[in-house]
Amino acid sequence: MPVWAATAPTDLHAAVTPTAVVYPGTATVDGVVSVAGAGITLYARPAGASAWSALGATTAGGDGAFRFVVAPSSSTALRLVYAGDAEHAPASIDLQLGLRPLVTISFPADLWLGDSTDLRGAVAPSEPGAAVVIERRLSGEWQPFMAATLDAASGFAVPWQPADRGFYRLRARAVATTQHLDGASRSTRATVNPPNRHDVPYRYAHYIVIVRHEYELYYYEYGVLVRSFDVALGRPGYRTPLGIFKIRAKRRPAGGALGSCAMYYYRTIAIHGTNQPSLLRRFPRAFSHGCARMYNQQALWLYERCPRGTPVRNLR
Repeated sequence: MPVWAATAPTDLHAAVTPTAVVYPGTATVDGVVSVAGAGITLYARPAGASAWSALGATTAGGDGAFRFVVAPSSSTALRLVYAGDAEHAPASIDLQLGLRPLVTISFPADLWLGDSTDLRGAVAPSEPGAAVVIERRLSGEWQPFMAATLDAASGFAVPWQPADRGFYRLRARAVATTQHLDGASRSTRATVNPPNRHDVPYRYAHYIVIVRHEYELYYYEYGVLVRSFDVALGRPGYRTPLGIFKIRAKRRPAGGALGSCAMYYYRTIAIHGTNQPSLLRRFPRAFSHGCARMYNQQALWLYERCPRGTPVRNLR
């Protein structure tokens, strides 16, 4: 760097925004120098390095403003240098730019108690052998749940067999090293469901299953069977539809053949009461136009518990 017999000091100011980026993000270095048209050089020293290397150079505008955009691969020290000239003294300023790694984690959204799976993820930029902590959100705080070490490809896979049913909100956190700050993945929720006859997920407050060949309706709350009912279903030519639906409309009283109430879930197909209870005394009965017909009091009991949007899954 040349030495000038400077006659005026040089003011150099700069800031980096943001001060920490998530890989492979960029940061902006904005500055202003008191010398219009001055040449500014940006140097970098990555974490763990001993020497500075030039990243680029630019010329300040007429107002002394200048800008650099940097894309770090590790936490990095930055140095901005104005070399000076015959009339202005040299100047420099140091900044720090942190890097947070990109961390991912994946696992099934739904599991059944007793199932096993792997919690899989990766960290970039690559850092084989680095530590990862899998954390669980409990009582509003992230708490250590499992530990992993990155393999040669900077990935991890941790076996997991949930011991309790319920909701698990998990994330992976890469522990800070000399190369980077700590970094965490997005949080993701897994639902561990209690085993039940029809694999009804735990997350649903209300859920109806109709098994066509059994002429039976099952009502679940949070994956637990609450009650089951004999029902009359569709006769040949008007078979009760198979598939997954939702209750879209409700009516009480329904009147006529619909009896005390009706809950529609597919076109004109509904779960409803009846005005002919004597027809329900012998099962199985296949005489409706595709609907599930119930005794009025049973239909009302179900009606009062199932809001619009309740899933209805019809099985063969």
